Amino acid sequence: MAVDNTEVNGAAMTRASHDERVASTAGGITIRREGKPVDRTLVRGGSVYLVIDCSGSMAGEKIAQAKEGALNFAREALTKRYAIGLISFSSVANHICEPREDLSHVQRYLPGLEPGGSTNMARAIELATVKFKGKPGPLAMVVITDGIPDHEGAALGAARDAKRLGIDIITVGTDDANRDFLQKLASRDDLVVVVTREALGQGITSAAYMLPEGVGRSRES
Repeated sequence: MAVDNTEVNGAAMTRASHDERVASTAGGITIRREGKPVDRTLVRGGSVYLVIDCSGSMAGEKIAQAKEGALNFAREALTKRYAIGLISFSSVANHICEPREDLSHVQRYLPGLEPGGSTNMARAIELATVKFKGKPGPLAMVVITDGIPDHEGAALGAARDAKRLGIDIITVGTDDANRDFLQKLASRDDLVVVVTREALGQGITSAAYMLPEGVGRSRES
């Protein structure tokens, strides 16, 4: 059996590639799959935007955790054949890069994220929804935040519009975010991650295991 052990933010991840069980653990979340291994090379994943809060309250350790978690999320999402794009938001929303199946693409832009301003989450969700137009599914956005948006109703309205178009919304928040709001924002209650600010990176990484399964043909090894 070939086993690959890696460390993500101090959390051990184990992949069993030729066993009946495939287990992954990150950020306190463990996923196990029963059955024979699957050759994923024939499976197309989808597209995902990391929508990252860069408001002033994210300064310091939080933004550092967000950058590290986003990079590790991208590594895991790529194993599911997802293309990863980036959007940041503070007082305005910024489209940083289109989704691509390329880790270096994400690595290039993450260091430039700098906190400051307020929390215009609604515009960021609207921007991601527009940018998804014409892209094959499955489609998902991961909204990462440490607080309340400038306009809660507008953010929830933008999220409803996205979900009506079949876009899954996963939310990752720190313990000073509003859990009830994050649950309303997400597509389902099981797509909500709330962690301590020190564990934000792990929380973001764990969201990769919540991405919808890809589509296409697959075959057993």
